[in-house]
Amino acid sequence: MAGVLMPLRAVGAYPTKAFLAKEIPEALRETFGTADIGESEKIEIDAPPIAVDAQMVPVRIKSGFANTESIALVVRGNASPFTAYYRMYEAHNFVTTRVRVADASDLLVIVKADGALHTRKRAIRVGRNECRA
Repeated sequence: MAGVLMPLRAVGAYPTKAFLAKEIPEALRETFGTADIGESEKIEIDAPPIAVDAQMVPVRIKSGFANTESIALVVRGNASPFTAYYRMYEAHNFVTTRVRVADASDLLVIVKADGALHTRKRAIRVGRNECRA
């Protein structure tokens, strides 16, 4: 029975409403309780400036903050902009994933560390890989 209760507790802490939000400030308030964020150069974003496949854009994020609590990804141009959320445990400070990106979108990375929110932005365009006869 204990194995069943543990996952339910974990799901309760997951920001489900943030993934349904249509506006970025609303998603941030649902996840972090605030939409107040400061820009930071301590966040590294490794993503292609032009994505070949908009459905699977590889992204690697590294936080330069020692006490990283969570990392969230927001794609400004998507219908549901809140794209990913990771709780960090132990000494982990990076994530690697793939995200879907709408045409010419900004990828915002939000890092919560030491109780404060930090962000960094990266522009990503979607390339057209069409065959013309």
